Amino acid sequence: LGMQGLGKPGAHQVKMIEWGMHDRQPMPRGVVVPDLTEANRGEMVPRVWDVATGKPHRSMGKHLKPGSIYPKQFIPKDLIHDAILNPPISWYGTTLLFADVDDQFTKYTYPAEGCPEVHMIWSDSPCWITCWNDGNSFIKALRSPKIEFMLAQHPWMENDCQFADIVLPVSTKIEQQDIGVDQGSGQYRVLMHEKKCIEPVGESKSDYEIVCMIAERLGLLEEYTGGKTVDEWIRVGFENSGVQDLTTWEEFEEKGYFVVPTEQEWEKHPRGLQKFYEDPDNNPLTTPSGKIEFFSQNLAKHFPDDRERPPVPHWIEKGESHDDRLSSERARKYPLLVVSNHGRWRVHAQCDDITWTREAPTCKVRGPDGYNYEPLWIHPSDASARGIGNGDIVKIYNERGAVLGGAYVTERIMPGVVYMDHGARYDPIVPGELDRGGAINTITPHNITSKNATGMVVSGFLVEVEAINIEDLRKKYPEAFKRPYHPGAGLRLERVLVKDN
Repeated sequence: LGMQGLGKPGAHQVKMIEWGMHDRQPMPRGVVVPDLTEANRGEMVPRVWDVATGKPHRSMGKHLKPGSIYPKQFIPKDLIHDAILNPPISWYGTTLLFADVDDQFTKYTYPAEGCPEVHMIWSDSPCWITCWNDGNSFIKALRSPKIEFMLAQHPWMENDCQFADIVLPVSTKIEQQDIGVDQGSGQYRVLMHEKKCIEPVGESKSDYEIVCMIAERLGLLEEYTGGKTVDEWIRVGFENSGVQDLTTWEEFEEKGYFVVPTEQEWEKHPRGLQKFYEDPDNNPLTTPSGKIEFFSQNLAKHFPDDRERPPVPHWIEKGESHDDRLSSERARKYPLLVVSNHGRWRVHAQCDDITWTREAPTCKVRGPDGYNYEPLWIHPSDASARGIGNGDIVKIYNERGAVLGGAYVTERIMPGVVYMDHGARYDPIVPGELDRGGAINTITPHNITSKNATGMVVSGFLVEVEAINIEDLRKKYPEAFKRPYHPGAGLRLERVLVKDN
């Protein structure tokens, strides 16, 4: 892309970015970019404060203002287990999406000076152990004596809910009134009045309502809501969205959406990075050189000894943080390389309980015990060498723990490689050690991208696979195999919930 000429007509890269770069998209621009910041009753974490006013700076969908600072204490999501289990910890960068480039070279520490450690967890996205690095360590952190209380709120009984002291049922989007904006296309941005389709099921409440009820108990309801109802905040969102002069509230409410029209003189605006292509000296990029950098001057300056994130990106077989290739000494004990992707049949752990998709052989493998196991794709040569047949129940393991799966023997996977999607519902036989549900993220690598970068490295790692006798496991762990289970939908709420009357 760079060698063709970044910004050159016919040689541009098109990326539909919902988070920003609205001024550099190569498509015709709309007359406005809708913004619902004023109606937002929550904040992206970490929350950003404006130095000038000392008040929260609302930066949802906008670049941070100069002079913004961050909360005194926060933890990157993939270091939470380390923060709880092995403090103090340090890392570089806030990890906030719109942070300045220089922020990734700033060192932070937990616990921050003068701040206590975490003692309570309140989660509305309870999927740490399924989606992040080394889920078994997250389980140990959730069960740590340091964590005195955990509250989870969610529409589904996803994995971390099983470790919560209280689980509050959340209604889904089709049961709530809301306002939203779709700007992912980069051109045809749409403001939507997300009207309720059905009344909330059972005793479920929206995330917002739950926060309001707790705020009321703490005497903070008026401060949190600003004295406005949900419908009034939706109206505030519309009136400050940028489209309020293009349509009326009545028209928007009746129609349910508004498509932002394309600017009439859109052809007069430069396309994407066209100015940079035509005159790079007077229209520089935000790199130190102002140009495309195949060699990162910032990395060379700040982290010259980081061999896992060098100034020039290239293939690195192993490093001080990671050694999960088939060339590793560890491969003598764990000779198969797992490929773990986002699943075809779900989004992380969501939708893992849909009865129709669970009938697909690449979604679940029905075991002799009637349980639907997560498929493990394995080449016939590797299966044969281990005495594994198609449909057999297998154990996938390394030093971090083990998960069970159903063998899907196929030529569609390379020899020496096995494949299991991430995101299966967690069903512990031995919590933190052995999982029946196939939550492969429980045994993914623990370390972050490099000693200086808090990225996750969880898509390829070493394991061994062996066939197991499910009846032997049933006899050894009878209680785990007696938990309520629905073969069509999977785990049942009764298996972990104790209703408080």
